Amino acid sequence: MFSNIIVVFLLAASTITAAPAKRAILQPWQVTSLTSFSPSGRPESYPWLTITTEITDPNSITLGTGTDNSTVTSPGPNAATNCQAKWYTGTSPLNHIWPCNPTEDGHWYMEVKAVKGQFSNTNFNLKFTRKVEVLFRGEAFRKTFSGKGHFDVPTNLGGTCGGSGVCSWGLKNGPLAITQSEVVV
Repeated sequence: MFSNIIVVFLLAASTITAAPAKRAILQPWQVTSLTSFSPSGRPESYPWLTITTEITDPNSITLGTGTDNSTVTSPGPNAATNCQAKWYTGTSPLNHIWPCNPTEDGHWYMEVKAVKGQFSNTNFNLKFTRKVEVLFRGEAFRKTFSGKGHFDVPTNLGGTCGGSGVCSWGLKNGPLAITQSEVVV
């Protein structure tokens, strides 16, 4: 009887799986600057539309454990500057990856997304992706994070259009939080 109890206990213990590793709780990214510009459309005028942003990640990112049992991290904060979508009048910024300036520990890029199948430079979504890449003692550590935010006039963009048709919109009311998550491949 005692041996039956031990067998049942061992069988039960062998079917219990370990709890998944707890993920770090991340503070949201902060879009600290955003400008959306459209030209007048007059002949011989500047023909490029732009959306330019800056975004900051306040988090230190734990990337893993090195072969020497050291914890490998990318210290925060990390800022992506000069993320710019720039497209010719009459074309679209959709379905394109727009790079930001490189960082010491990887790179960022953004994608312009339509809202309900429609795009305008006064009502759009931006998807940001951060690829963290650190080389530690010859070993590569990588993680990818992404997050999406919605931008529109009048909710979080403000600005003006001039008599010539030139329009410029900017982020109003300070930084905008973007909730990001790790992209598991």
